[in-house]
Amino acid sequence: MPTTSPAEPRTAPRLGIALGSGSARGWSHIGILQGLVEQGLAPSVVTGSSVGAMVAAAYASGQLAGLEAWVRTLTQLDVWRLVDTTFSGGGVMTGNRLMQAIGQHVQDRSIESLPIAFGAVATELDTGQEVWLREGSMLAAVRASSGLPGIFAPVKHQGRWMIDGGVVNPVPVSLCRALGADVVVAVNLNKRVDTVRARAKVPAEVASATAEEAAERSALTQRWAALVEGLMGRLRSATPDEPGFFEVMSASVRIMQDRITQARMAGDVPDLVLAPELDHFQLMDFHRAAEAIEVGRAAAAASAPQIAALLKPAS
Repeated sequence: MPTTSPAEPRTAPRLGIALGSGSARGWSHIGILQGLVEQGLAPSVVTGSSVGAMVAAAYASGQLAGLEAWVRTLTQLDVWRLVDTTFSGGGVMTGNRLMQAIGQHVQDRSIESLPIAFGAVATELDTGQEVWLREGSMLAAVRASSGLPGIFAPVKHQGRWMIDGGVVNPVPVSLCRALGADVVVAVNLNKRVDTVRARAKVPAEVASATAEEAAERSALTQRWAALVEGLMGRLRSATPDEPGFFEVMSASVRIMQDRITQARMAGDVPDLVLAPELDHFQLMDFHRAAEAIEVGRAAAAASAPQIAALLKPAS
């Protein structure tokens, strides 16, 4: 009598999450990942562009809690202290000071050694080619993915000049599928661009804190403060009714990335799109991490039933 072999056990589809670019809005990615893990829906593939790459790398390396603890402490003054101004190199910031600060809270790893599949997207400056970063230093890949045009200077990575991945692929769904995800959740942080403009001004507490601490600063620190204050003065609006530099940059990037995302998702269709309610966040609102994280957590909780349904093995 012929024997029958037991049926192969069905395995659940692999969940992947593509974390979009969006500057300070990106802190919401932390809450989204935390919320999914708490619901038993931990992604096994994570990809990201720009700030999405940073959060994805922290998650893939098991260091999301360390990143969260740090960003929750950031004040407006802390954020402006991370502005390492440059008058050459294709941006107003080199990004070195920021990456050094991140490196103190998220240790570098080789991408190949990460326990969770991770990939970042960058754009080659000379050709406009989309580049998938899948090997080498994790933090170097994050920096290469984060060269926001006009803000962060381009960086040379693996022999090529790289700028922000959001220029070509703000929400890297295609990379997520290429890394083996069966179900892809995309997080779009630039969904709405029709909101009332909100001023992105230098906070008053920066100036007051600078005055209060001036007596205790070294001569070098005081020179640095003067440089930052001079730069910020040039970036302010000329009149109350006129948009300032960061407002123009924020709106322009958001519009551009929203349009690119729509075009890319028409071809690289995710299984589900999360769009956290972050319309009131501006480009440099990195000090509002606690608020953004909770918005992300709420978005994950609301979408958990849909994601769980997508992950049910086919019968």
